Amino acid sequence: MNEKKKMGVVIVSLVVVVAVSVLLYSMYKDRVDPVTGKWNPTASNAVVTIGDANELAPDFTMEDADGKAVKLSDFKGKPVILNFWASSCSYCKAEMPYFQSAYQKYGDSAQFVMLNVVNSERSSNDGRNFIQESTYTFPVFYETAGKAMGLYGLRGLPATIFIDSDGKIVQKAVGAITQPRLTNAINNLIG
Repeated sequence: MNEKKKMGVVIVSLVVVVAVSVLLYSMYKDRVDPVTGKWNPTASNAVVTIGDANELAPDFTMEDADGKAVKLSDFKGKPVILNFWASSCSYCKAEMPYFQSAYQKYGDSAQFVMLNVVNSERSSNDGRNFIQESTYTFPVFYETAGKAMGLYGLRGLPATIFIDSDGKIVQKAVGAITQPRLTNAINNLIG
């Protein structure tokens, strides 16, 4: 093979490798923990529209920061941003500044429910301690029955459910959410 053909094969090969690399990066970039850089095959920034928004959000009981029992249905009449989190979840912690910013901007228009769902964190106070040590002012709630994730068909953290003022699920974000996607979903929710 002459030198020109060899050089052509090398250039074409490099172009193919770069193109495949860019494609793979764009497909999987959201599956890397932005804090630790570790791979998480279940993470995704997908915001998914749920059917035709006719599914009622399953109701459950939780505790507010003062230990008072609160039902999700207590917030009917106002759009709800329901975020499932744990202080041991690096993805959850990475997205919390986005929720704080959104709460400051939209807190009068929507009810934020930052739900800590890990039983061991409730008994050890890890979730409460994390929130107290931070500068977050959004409303924090704690799972009381350990069933909320199952009611929403969730298997991992974080996850965010967007519920309209009629109590119907509009969108679900599974995995860590970016600030632009959170803002877009809230704007769609509150109109």
